[in-house]
Amino acid sequence: MRYRLVQQEDLPACLDLFDRNGRCRLSPRVREHLPRLWSEWLAQDRRMPKSFVLWEDLSTPNAPRVEAIGTGHFVRDEVYDLLLNTPQPYLIDRLYGMVLDGHQPFLDQREIARGNAGEGLSLLMSLYLQREHDLDHPDSQRLRPLGAAAWYFCHAGFNVRRLLSEVYGRAGGAYMAAGGFDLLHVFEPGPDLPPDRPDSEPHQLAIDRANQPPRAMQPMSLWLLHPPAPMLGLSASLQSVASLALQGDTDRAIAARLGISADAVKQAWRGILKAVATHMPDLCSDTTDATADGAAPVRGAEHRRVVIEYLRQHMEELRPWVRRAGP
Repeated sequence: MRYRLVQQEDLPACLDLFDRNGRCRLSPRVREHLPRLWSEWLAQDRRMPKSFVLWEDLSTPNAPRVEAIGTGHFVRDEVYDLLLNTPQPYLIDRLYGMVLDGHQPFLDQREIARGNAGEGLSLLMSLYLQREHDLDHPDSQRLRPLGAAAWYFCHAGFNVRRLLSEVYGRAGGAYMAAGGFDLLHVFEPGPDLPPDRPDSEPHQLAIDRANQPPRAMQPMSLWLLHPPAPMLGLSASLQSVASLALQGDTDRAIAARLGISADAVKQAWRGILKAVATHMPDLCSDTTDATADGAAPVRGAEHRRVVIEYLRQHMEELRPWVRRAGP
């Protein structure tokens, strides 16, 4: 079992899981346009990864099988306030209904950068669905640690001050509450829900940093702490290469994903390592002798590995941020 960010070619499998799950009810208009809406979202500024994740089982015959999907959007404060203060079930239906009505509820990269460097962002976790409804099922148990890992990869390093989420069923609501979310509303499930979809009530939950001092936060809530400012000052193009490398992509795969040449990927790595050498020279210092603690010196191809591990622990380096003027 693994997680990864969704690509355009994954959309049919994601839609199939959405329809098979059946717990999230969409208006006919939104369901008709959902493939296009997702596709357009993924295509926007492809340098910046989108919080659209799938979890897949690699042990199934013939091809991996999508086991779960999840989406998250940074939205304008007024949109978040509207969804919070006029509660209705099925957040994703309301969100994409706004888009179809000609509104723009999502923040662009510049707005996200300002929010990261300022008071913080409003995050809408609009959808999470998995193939197996029973949270005690072995497949659900296998998904659980990967869910936390995917959440970290997509959201750690962002200055999130509040988030609103929706899950389906009492067990899902209880799991989120145990992670530090406040339960806001429990709605009746859709009237046309099939009889084999029991325990499907939409539960809306939220975390607000203003209401939860850090010392009182539960595990999920801890990621709402204000992240430190990035040290390396990587450009968006360098961030995109590093982010894909963090997912385990090879240089060739990164080039294909971003539509650039392999030489451009290598040039990006030179830029990343130059930023490290400038701002954090001790991270990848070349030495000819063993280090003081007896460890082998870090040099050559090891630089990438060291940098990737640093980035994994400092995701703020890969997030949009207002850059300081100067050299």
